[in-house]
Amino acid sequence: MRYFAWLLVGLCSLPAYALTKVDIYSTQIAVNTEEPNADEIARQQGMLEVLVRASGDASVASNSVVKKALGQSSRYISQLGYTQVDGQQALNMKFNSNQIDVLLQQAELTSWPAERSNIMVWLVEDNGYDRTITWEHSNSAMATQLRAEAKKRGLPLTFPVGDFDDMTGIQSTDLWGGFVSSIGQATMRYPVDAVMVIKADGRQLRWSLYDQSPASMGKTQIAPITGGTSGEQAAQSVIAQVSDYYASKNTSVVSGDSAGTVTVAFNGLANADAFFTLERALGRLASTARVDVAEIRGNNVIVRVALLGSIDSFEQEVLKLGLVKKVEVVEEVAEEVLEAAEPKQLPETSALVSAEETLQTPNEAGANVSDVNVSDGLESSTTDSSAETASDDKTASGLISKPKLVFEWLY
Repeated sequence: MRYFAWLLVGLCSLPAYALTKVDIYSTQIAVNTEEPNADEIARQQGMLEVLVRASGDASVASNSVVKKALGQSSRYISQLGYTQVDGQQALNMKFNSNQIDVLLQQAELTSWPAERSNIMVWLVEDNGYDRTITWEHSNSAMATQLRAEAKKRGLPLTFPVGDFDDMTGIQSTDLWGGFVSSIGQATMRYPVDAVMVIKADGRQLRWSLYDQSPASMGKTQIAPITGGTSGEQAAQSVIAQVSDYYASKNTSVVSGDSAGTVTVAFNGLANADAFFTLERALGRLASTARVDVAEIRGNNVIVRVALLGSIDSFEQEVLKLGLVKKVEVVEEVAEEVLEAAEPKQLPETSALVSAEETLQTPNEAGANVSDVNVSDGLESSTTDSSAETASDDKTASGLISKPKLVFEWLY
């Protein structure tokens, strides 16, 4: 029993991880009422901020799937209301977590878990006369900027409270001089995972990040991560660099089918021109994130479509193309689509690339591409690029499951 008691004491003395759960999906965006479509602009800004926070990737706006989704931002919002931020009207938004996570999958972006490292910030400001430590309650413009930028990126920051223990436990000279043991000792009372010292001299910032527990500082040979920046956006730059560092450590690409994926069949594509016309048209639809060819059987093509919107909106957009007509999905039609031909084995390339390479031969020989049957240019198969995706949709017989939508080519 005595040994058990000593074991409990030993376990309690070990440093605990202080990972903080970040509210990824909520945001407030000021509305510029003088702009046309001000609410829509604010919704898109809010959605983009949430996507950056959820993915850890500051460049998500350049992603083609994200660009499409931003135009339909209202579909991703679960709660919406007006509030006041610094005396200005703002939109208070909460985005649907499942839909945002699905969008990250569709856009093939990384996902940064909500449980994130909590960082203690020791900010020392040099005003030309003396150097002071910025406490949690200090009226510091630099601290305010750091907090705001960290909130946008979903980076948990903790500032020292500035009580008697803090004021007697460390001096500004310890922080400015980089005395690691003293900094670690002063930080041990806080449940944090890392320590960052920022030295501010006007608009010039120099920072050191100790990505280790306070208790280990000065006892291990882990070198800090350092950086420096200056200018009006100095605080933003510091937070961006630190956020990128932690995101690179903890993000991962989530693979697998998303909840918004549907199997669709297109019948009667008699030549390669029809196939490529259809493939390009589907990719440009506002409701589609990604289109993958699952199988090609004779003149019938089965595709897997990752949807940004509902199946109904996808169906309406497809019909508006004027290239196909809808075929009612009945047992006979589904069986006809799936049993049109026995699939052949493709080389280890995607169906689209194989088609383009195959079609180069008749072109070089002077043949008309429109005379080439789809089955000649694209061998019937489940492509390597979509094999894993399609496997979940296969029946016990090895065939792709029956499509939810069937269309017939008109030309």
